[in-house]
Amino acid sequence: MKRLSLKSSFAVASCVSGIAALAFTVAPAAAFAQVPPPEFTLVECTQGNQNQNYTPAISLFARLVNVTGSGRFSSCLDTTNPGIAFGSFTITGNGAASCLMASVPTQNTVTWNDGSQSVIEFLGGVDVRPMGMTMVTLLGRVSSGRYENALAIKTMDVSSMPGVTQCILGGVPSATANVSLSLLRLF
Repeated sequence: MKRLSLKSSFAVASCVSGIAALAFTVAPAAAFAQVPPPEFTLVECTQGNQNQNYTPAISLFARLVNVTGSGRFSSCLDTTNPGIAFGSFTITGNGAASCLMASVPTQNTVTWNDGSQSVIEFLGGVDVRPMGMTMVTLLGRVSSGRYENALAIKTMDVSSMPGVTQCILGGVPSATANVSLSLLRLF
């Protein structure tokens, strides 16, 4: 493995910090319509679902909430290990959220079917239905475990999440979504 010089380490750190800034931005799924080259893909999970709970319930006005939940990624394909086929995950986090927008950093701990784990940090993101969008893409990074330092792209179908009416009438205590996950090698 080639060692980085001090000069190239600063260039890599600058690049990674730029990617990190981008990685924690929420964008519509259409912005990621282009499929990354296969040599960058570590694992691709095309189907999945998640359930999450909000304490206190999300209301019309932003307030601090705790998020907990769980889910499952299925139909996974690992380019280096054909034994990886699915994974279950837990979600924890807290941050400001309302029915119109949420910025809740979450940690997703994925346990793959071979028993290995990946801890993925999504720093800020939309957990409820943003106006006019049916798909939301969250970006993050694998902070430890299998695929450490990989870029994580999680796409959520938020078309069936509770709307503003439920938010006004009593708040949104929980939500479900169909999800997919891609983990990419940055360098």
